[in-house]
Amino acid sequence: MLRPEKKKMKPSSHLWSPPRIGGVVSNQNHDQSLTRRWEDLEVDCLANVFAKVGMESLLLALPFVCKSWYATSLNPLCWKFLSFPDFEPYPLFTGMHEIDFETRKFGPFYDKFIRKYRIRRTRFSITGFIKLVVSRSNGKATYLKLPGFCTEEALRYVSEACPELRMLYLCDDLVIFKHTQIISELIGKWKFLEHLTLGGNCGEILKQYHGIGDYLSKNFEALASYKYNSNETLHKILVQIGIHCKHFRSLHIFEALVGEVEALAIVTMLPDLTHLTLAQSGIERDTLFTLLRGCKKLCSFNLWYCEGFEQCDVELLKLASHISEFWYKGAPNDFTRLNDLKGIILTTCLKNQLWRKGKILLAEYYQ
Repeated sequence: MLRPEKKKMKPSSHLWSPPRIGGVVSNQNHDQSLTRRWEDLEVDCLANVFAKVGMESLLLALPFVCKSWYATSLNPLCWKFLSFPDFEPYPLFTGMHEIDFETRKFGPFYDKFIRKYRIRRTRFSITGFIKLVVSRSNGKATYLKLPGFCTEEALRYVSEACPELRMLYLCDDLVIFKHTQIISELIGKWKFLEHLTLGGNCGEILKQYHGIGDYLSKNFEALASYKYNSNETLHKILVQIGIHCKHFRSLHIFEALVGEVEALAIVTMLPDLTHLTLAQSGIERDTLFTLLRGCKKLCSFNLWYCEGFEQCDVELLKLASHISEFWYKGAPNDFTRLNDLKGIILTTCLKNQLWRKGKILLAEYYQ
């Protein structure tokens, strides 16, 4: 194959070249005049750079480069944007004789963190880790994505330590996890909240469910709720947002049942809502009509993989005509399968409880 001939560039006499000493190029003057050391950079400037690299680099890489980088990594400016990596405790389900066994894995990032800082696996807790990271923001965090399998203690700490939050992601399911029931009482702490995402980690739980065990592991049992709260938790959260968060504009709900009561709460309590997402959720056709008629300021509405209505027909599309970005995706409909999983988990919680009571009774009997 023919290739175009490359033209050779002749050296130009007016181009600068470094001085030569004994036939060797010297960069001494060049280095002194044009280069600077990283540690000479202003701290706030370096901190703004570090703020963009992510939590993994801030904890596992940058502090080990040099003392000045370690000191800069502690600057609160680095921790305004807090996006926790996925927390994936394993196993969630186990056999009867392994219920009290310790968690073997926490997910790639957390396992790496434990090895890097030489922490005993039995001493690691996600609550302590969240406190450690959030405390570094010194109350300046504006974005927070909490990991799944959070705890009530961690949520309460965050509500006090992050008063300037604008965006909050809570992926724990509103039915399965008992600590989600306190979100409504904490919303009042976040006066500047503009964006909230709720739910979404049932799919990860489902991956571990099949064929592993008939009981919940000790740590999962400690987080799981013993009663089915249905939509009560979601409704309370919506009401409190309307009361306390006057700048609120964006709501995203995953894997939840959105009924007429919740739709009316969105319409009446969040009149300035501009962005709404309902994904892998259950919503009836009439409830969808309520949202489309009532949310007058919506700019985007994402309706992904929901159940309860057959499809977006001409009538629904006409009602959504005032929304500049209306996204609808049908099938696969996972809501029923995920909702069944929630019921199984709650039933398994009771099964764990009965096993523990039986264990106590047997111990008392043989004393």
